[in-house]
Amino acid sequence: MTRPKILLVGWDAADWQIIKPLLDAGKMPHLEKMIAHGVMGNLATLRPILSPMLWNSVATGVRPEKHGILGFVHVDPETKKVRSYASHSRQVKALWNIFSQAGWRCQVVNWLASHPAENVNGVSVSESFIRHLYGSAANAPLPMQGVNPNHLADSLAAFRVRPEEIEAATIGLFVPKLSEIDQDKDHNLEILAKLLAECFTTHSIATRLLETEPWDFAAVYYPSLDHFCHGFMKYRAPKLPSISEREFEFYWRSSGSANWIRPSPPWKRAFVLIHRGSRRIVF
Repeated sequence: MTRPKILLVGWDAADWQIIKPLLDAGKMPHLEKMIAHGVMGNLATLRPILSPMLWNSVATGVRPEKHGILGFVHVDPETKKVRSYASHSRQVKALWNIFSQAGWRCQVVNWLASHPAENVNGVSVSESFIRHLYGSAANAPLPMQGVNPNHLADSLAAFRVRPEEIEAATIGLFVPKLSEIDQDKDHNLEILAKLLAECFTTHSIATRLLETEPWDFAAVYYPSLDHFCHGFMKYRAPKLPSISEREFEFYWRSSGSANWIRPSPPWKRAFVLIHRGSRRIVF
């Protein structure tokens, strides 16, 4: 009996209040197709709303106090230094561990607290492998233990996108008046290029693996929309008093959503999870 393929997509900070009008306007046809052939709804979240804590609850099915990932960083009990949570910090099995033990072929890409890349029955690509290139030289060595099995690291590195490789025409989709921005004083375009590079890298590596490596279960985490919101939600209409007319004219479009989800064979079940919305709150 052939196993049904299961794809788990973590879409951080997407918000139905923003998505639904886009769906109604026909601007997100791929997501609309997924909803038409499945179901959609709201999920309760956990508090505090910290991404590593929540996404590891999704991956394990247990609360943070049990899986052990309680935030972004912790104090190492041996060195007494602050460090990021790692894959070995997780105290219970994740879905990919359980499926691997059952003989399922698994792929995991960019999940939070996933470095070093775990030994699964398939391929694991850690968040450090995705983000290591930002701020590092073009010829910087690949992060150790970023991919498991390691022999795939060099071939997957070719699918990493650096910020300086993002073309002006692509950035112009978000900031049409980019040529008018003084980049010596305003670094938002640099931030935008880094966020796009992260998104393109995640998507390029994930789709490469889905197309070329055998799999039964795959989990991919996309944090870029969350990072966009942190950087650019303040420019969303209506204009805040603290935002100048010039800034608002430049960047209000950058707070919109992108349409990248494209359901296609061979998977039979796809789950798109959003751990929280991201909307601007005006006091």
